[in-house]
Amino acid sequence: MIGKTIGNYEITGELAEGGMGAVYRARHVTLPREVVVKSILLSAFPPQSQEPLKARFLREALVQSQLDHPNIVRVLEFFMAAENYFLVMEYVDGMSLRDLLKRQGRLAADQALPLFKQSLSALDYAHNFSYMDEAGGRHRGITHRDIKPGNLLLDGMARLKLTDFGIVKMAGEQALTRTGFNPGTAEYMSPEQIRGQQVDARSDLYSLGVTFYEMLAGRLPFPHTDTGSEYEIMRGHIELTPPPLAEATPGIPAALAAIVMQSLEKDASARHQTAAEFLQALLAFERRGATAPQTVRAPQPQVTHSMTEPLAAANYATNPATDSTRPRAPQPDAPPTNVMPAPQLRPAAPPANFAPAAPVQPATPAPARRTGLLAAIALLILAAIGATAFWFWRQNGEASTTATVTTPSAPPAVAPSAAPSVVVEDERLRQARAAEAEEKYREAIQGYEAFLAANPQTTEAAALKDRVALLKQLSEKLAMGELGMKQKDYAAAKRDFAAALKLRRESKRAQAGLMEAEAGLGK
Repeated sequence: MIGKTIGNYEITGELAEGGMGAVYRARHVTLPREVVVKSILLSAFPPQSQEPLKARFLREALVQSQLDHPNIVRVLEFFMAAENYFLVMEYVDGMSLRDLLKRQGRLAADQALPLFKQSLSALDYAHNFSYMDEAGGRHRGITHRDIKPGNLLLDGMARLKLTDFGIVKMAGEQALTRTGFNPGTAEYMSPEQIRGQQVDARSDLYSLGVTFYEMLAGRLPFPHTDTGSEYEIMRGHIELTPPPLAEATPGIPAALAAIVMQSLEKDASARHQTAAEFLQALLAFERRGATAPQTVRAPQPQVTHSMTEPLAAANYATNPATDSTRPRAPQPDAPPTNVMPAPQLRPAAPPANFAPAAPVQPATPAPARRTGLLAAIALLILAAIGATAFWFWRQNGEASTTATVTTPSAPPAVAPSAAPSVVVEDERLRQARAAEAEEKYREAIQGYEAFLAANPQTTEAAALKDRVALLKQLSEKLAMGELGMKQKDYAAAKRDFAAALKLRRESKRAQAGLMEAEAGLGK
């Protein structure tokens, strides 16, 4: 496949190949964009199995194309070519958590915690996500079912992204979850998943707990035996108590070990019930640890990979949610490196009669009081003069600083129709508005939400939240319409593009998509 062109993408390398498909690195033939192209190997399966595989692959494209979270890999395109299905995804330039653990071994608690929080933020979003199915119905809640270090990707700045939604379970799904189909990876599967029972979000939290355990201990709670049999691993998850993390990792804070161990309870009702609850427990631990004595740890092996130093030093503040109903995580004391500085404010002009209050003086002898009184009066006079001068400068300063030489016959300068804003516009807000104007709605949504996170008390907050909600609906309708066009389902595409136009009449993408859909129906 290397060197071949599939659709608009030239295959440049192979990243992985398994029993069900292959994953390639590729680049767009005209745009400066690197991507990941995933395919299924239909020819490796009997004809009766190919249709279910196609349906599941299409499900992955449908689900992941609707997800829009900074800690989840984005789907860019889905198409069929050469009798195969291809899924085009965002390329994360870095390594998987599995690769990092192989290189470094266990992580220190301060290295692992930022990754814990990002992965829980991604799962909380997915578990509460409102999505559209193939028939246009609306549902809430997506269970990943294959959480493991290999599906957690890290870029060079220690930003984590969850990927591989190929075996997700949607709320109420039955058709694609057949008897005998038990997806997942044995080392990370929950007891109920191994038994083939119904799973929910708490199963993902168990798998994530196994991953956290491995990150902190440098080993799995139930590793492979010498025989290599998966039976012992599965038996461990169902029947055995994992070795206490505090014993497996000397020096780890006991409170952190207890939080992770709770996620490994056999009974799902005894675990953290939601990703948000799990995340809040970690944040509470961090707040307590900020004033607690630090635990002395043995030195950790160093890694020369470019991302290791950011991992060790990162105080990464995850974007807690794009959904307004989710709890917002408290921010750490140190400012996150990926957040732009807060907008700067110009000082407001004081009124002409402004004067600072005289400080309260202790009782002094009469001569000293008279001297202090005279000094206070002098200060008040100087403050009043200064305030008046400042006010006068604010009224006339801009004209005086930008004045140009004019002839006596030149007409007077026209005053601006409105006074300049006292707040310099935040760069995130400016970029978000520019992205919205270009119909790059995902970028616009992220920009608005970053601005709101940094400025929760802004007078524009309510209007911006409404705008974000509208843009999310619009982005979703456009994505569904474009997916319908790729599948040649012109009727569904027309319906979605028409719905997008109701949300935004001037949308060029919706207008063009509707015309193409109507043309497809007319063929």
